Amino acid sequence: MSKTILLSEVQIIDNAKEIEEFFDDAESHGLEGVMAKKLSGVYQAGARGWNWIKYKKSYSAKINDTIDAVVMGYDFGQGKRQSFGIGDFLIGVYDSKNDKFQTVSKIGTGLTDEEWRELKVKSQKSKVKSKPKNYDVDKAMECDVWVEPKLMVEITADEITRSPIHTAGRILEPSKNGKAQVVKVPGFALRFPRLKVFRDKQPEDATSLKEIEEMYKRQGKK
Repeated sequence: MSKTILLSEVQIIDNAKEIEEFFDDAESHGLEGVMAKKLSGVYQAGARGWNWIKYKKSYSAKINDTIDAVVMGYDFGQGKRQSFGIGDFLIGVYDSKNDKFQTVSKIGTGLTDEEWRELKVKSQKSKVKSKPKNYDVDKAMECDVWVEPKLMVEITADEITRSPIHTAGRILEPSKNGKAQVVKVPGFALRFPRLKVFRDKQPEDATSLKEIEEMYKRQGKK
């Protein structure tokens, strides 16, 4: 194993465009991202702040559009979120062809304390005893609490990927023995989803399955 120490390239940059270009160059060489720091910033081990930050792939979105999604249910919180009564929430898009809401993500990070509390209050207004019949949800994504498709959220994400546990666009086929259904084509899923705002829209106006497919293709996926 080589013990050669290589020094990282350093650039002093004062505008966003040059930062993006520097980041893209680092990514093209297979690197995770870049480290950005204030010229006057002092490194403090274990401390978080804006003196030193990592700008990684996960912060560089491949999709420019936001997704209007329906909140389908949520799970009870643990630790700090136990006081909120909610720890993550399931979102889906609308498949108009089959009149189904199909899942694309379960979100458990990226919300402020205030947003978690607001989400819980809003969800309580449409809570139901069992999963609505027009919800297409894999067993792995079952929720502690189900809500009617009334609460809309606008979501940003870095990328749309494929996942066998999400049902948006997923295709099943009979197993070899014909006794079960197996995944033939994985569904669409959001990578690093984040809540942007709550929306006042009708659930049928959620981002459609067709729109998700088009967004996926625009990323250059096959």
